[in-house]
Amino acid sequence: MRLNKISYCMMVLFILIIAQFFIINSIAQQSQEVEIYSDAHPEAVELLQKAVNKMEEALDIYQGAHFPGRELWSDAINYAQQSLEIDPNFIEGNYYLALMYQYTNWYFREAEQWKRYLELIERSNLTSPQVKQNLAHAYYRLGYNSYEKEDYEGSLIYFLNSIREYPDLIDSNYWAARVFYEIDDLENSLFYWERVLELDPDYPRAQYFYDKVNASIKYGKEAYNWYEQGYNYYEGRNYERAINSYREAIRLNPGFVDAYYWLGRVYFEMGNYNQAIQNYRRVLELDPDNVRADYWLKESQRQLEAN
Repeated sequence: MRLNKISYCMMVLFILIIAQFFIINSIAQQSQEVEIYSDAHPEAVELLQKAVNKMEEALDIYQGAHFPGRELWSDAINYAQQSLEIDPNFIEGNYYLALMYQYTNWYFREAEQWKRYLELIERSNLTSPQVKQNLAHAYYRLGYNSYEKEDYEGSLIYFLNSIREYPDLIDSNYWAARVFYEIDDLENSLFYWERVLELDPDYPRAQYFYDKVNASIKYGKEAYNWYEQGYNYYEGRNYERAINSYREAIRLNPGFVDAYYWLGRVYFEMGNYNQAIQNYRRVLELDPDNVRADYWLKESQRQLEAN
C-alpha cells in the first residue's frame, strides 16, 4: 500500500520530533548541572561544569579503560585545573578534580587532592547532606590509599571519620571491619561486619568475613587461620599438609572440635582408620551430640573391621 504525500510528510515529521526528543534528553542526561554549595567565582563554576560534562562522557565512552592521557579525561582534568586556577578555594572544584584523579588511577595526585578538599571543608560551614556524603567519600578514599600502604592505624582513622560523616557508606564500614581484623581487634571487626550485612545482606564476601571473625573469637584467630588453611589443603587433596595444619590448630586450641573432626576425615580418606577413630572419639568427648562425628566414627570402625 503506497502512502499519499500528506501521510508521508506527517510520518517523517513525527519521526523527527521523536528523534529530537531523544537527542535533547540524552544531552540533558549527560550535562546534569553540578550542585554548588560554596561561594565560588562564576567563571570557575562554568569551567567545572565543562569538566564534569567531559568526565561523564569519558565514563560512558571508555567503559573502564580510564587513564589521564585519554582525550576526554585530559580535557576534563584541564578544565577542572583551570577552574581552580581562577578560584583555588573552590570546594566543589577540588572535590571533582580528586574524583577525576581517582577514576584515572592517578593515585598520588588523588590523595593530595582529597587532603586539599578536607582542608577547605574544615574551614567552611557547609553542612548539607550532599556535602557530608562527599566528605565521607573523601575520608574513605584517603583511608583506602593508606590501607594499600599498610598504614592500618592511619587508614582506620580515615574510615571511622568517613562513617561518622555518613554512617551508611558501606565501603567505609567494610574496610573498617577489615582493618580491625588485621590489628586483632576482633570485637570491633565483628561489629562493623554486622553493620555491613545490615546495609546489604548480599555484599560480596561480607558473610564469609563475618563467619570468619565469629570463629576467630570462638577458637582464637591464629588457631582458626590454621584450621582454614587445613580445610583448603583437604579440598585440594594435599592430605599431609592438611594434617599438619589441623594439628597446629589443635595445639593452639586443644578444644577445637571442628579441627579434630576434619583431621579425622583426612585420616579416613587416607585409609588410616585407627587415627580417624581417635579423632572422632575426641570430638564426641568435647561434643557428645555431634551426629556427624558419631556417623564417621562408626564408619571408620566398620572399615577397620572389614580390613
